[in-house]
Amino acid sequence: MASPDLTQELTCPICLEIFTQPVSLECGHHFCSSCISQSWQKVPGDVSCPQCRQVFIQSNVRPALTLINVVEKFRELKVKVTQPQEVFYCQEHEEKLKLFCEDEHKTICVVCGMSRAHKTHSVIPIKEAAQIYKNKLETSLETLQKQMDLSLHSKREREDGILHMKAEVDRLRNEINSEFEKMHKFLVEKEELLKAELERKSNKIIDEMEQNLTKTMAEMSSLEGAIRDLKSRLEVQEAPKFLKDIQDLLMRSQMVFHKPGTVSTQLPVDIADEPVKYIKVWREMRAAISPESRPLSLSFHSSWAEESGDVPSPSVHVSSFTPVFLTVTASQSCSLPVPASLTLDPETAHNYLIISQDLTSVKFGNEKQARPDHLGRFNKHLYVLSSQSFTSGRHYWEVGLGNKPYWIVGVCRESVNRKANITRSPENGFWVIARYPNCKSLKIPDVISQLKVKPRKLGIYLDYEGGQVSFYDAEDMSHLYTFTDTFTEKLYPIFNPCNDKSGDNLDSLTLLTG
Repeated sequence: MASPDLTQELTCPICLEIFTQPVSLECGHHFCSSCISQSWQKVPGDVSCPQCRQVFIQSNVRPALTLINVVEKFRELKVKVTQPQEVFYCQEHEEKLKLFCEDEHKTICVVCGMSRAHKTHSVIPIKEAAQIYKNKLETSLETLQKQMDLSLHSKREREDGILHMKAEVDRLRNEINSEFEKMHKFLVEKEELLKAELERKSNKIIDEMEQNLTKTMAEMSSLEGAIRDLKSRLEVQEAPKFLKDIQDLLMRSQMVFHKPGTVSTQLPVDIADEPVKYIKVWREMRAAISPESRPLSLSFHSSWAEESGDVPSPSVHVSSFTPVFLTVTASQSCSLPVPASLTLDPETAHNYLIISQDLTSVKFGNEKQARPDHLGRFNKHLYVLSSQSFTSGRHYWEVGLGNKPYWIVGVCRESVNRKANITRSPENGFWVIARYPNCKSLKIPDVISQLKVKPRKLGIYLDYEGGQVSFYDAEDMSHLYTFTDTFTEKLYPIFNPCNDKSGDNLDSLTLLTG
């Protein structure tokens, strides 16, 4: 509040009120313009200062500009200090706002409530409206708090996913380093190429994940702003002020957290789960270190064990890499990384299939073979299984396709129906691809017809625990297709050379080994 001394300094000596349009006399004293004019009108002749009695020949006064500004600021300060509690009035009728129109969401006076404009509207007392909308805002606040909890959970998921991805990238990078350090100078260039590919593809995934995190945090910021505004409004006591722009606030209170689309936290199959890239490198390395004039021996050792008891396969998996030891000896006996040795099981072969004596190739025969029928034999389709099966581990094998225009190759579970005409889909226990004119009708992925150059050798990689069956062109190890699923029972490699109705499909499917 202004001090008494300041009030006294700003008081006119004539009217004893705060100066109004103060003027200054030649003697330096100040008076209200109207006060000094009225005082001098009563005096004939020379005038004098009412305060110091100095006589002036002319009634010369001038506005006291500085004092005018001081008085104006003083009046504003005094009004703010002494202003009573704010009362809201209707601008049209100058009546207190005591009602609330629910149709127009605005406060009105009693006269407005009786007018034609609001005659058909739902009008309630302003305090009742304030309580109603306070309850609505409290409910909205609770909903927004739940949305905020969802956004926080989403934020944690994305942060954890990014940390997991970065850790996975670091682990894979370390494994690649460790493995290639054991190889010859030839592999240094290959190592750098693989690492560059890992960085490029992993960075793309991490960028997408970080973009999702950014979107989540942006939505969190919007939710926090809405929550902050709701809390601030709920602290307002005056109903009119509380209900000001209530519709806009209600609209904001309806915000819903939009969870960003899920980004896979797994690296692409061609980076994280492709063992065959190493087979390709091994083949290139063989060409580099084993000239035709002097072939060198390379011994391959693997700690992987297969249920079948056959020679371990080089089904190398980058996310769980088993060290490979290459030994060059002078004996020139050669043992290189080769596909698993599989054989065909004649007891499962359809009677129109011809199996070679060494059990490594199968083709369609025009005549029915004399074989006993039993539960394990396929009767409806031209299939044959391998003698080997898998219930765990990682395995890789290759199939020679030659120039066959039709074939079906892959993996099936032991319990598939071998007697009925069923759809060859994962739901029915078949994870196969085919070169076939109506793959879609058979529910088989049509991946071969799109290729300009058809594969002559097919590589199949099974990761039982990882739930993965992948197919590659074994010539250049280019990836063709990958199934992902959960395996719960014994799996068998399965082969179908297809019939020879076209007259050009008599060639065999051949199991390739070292």
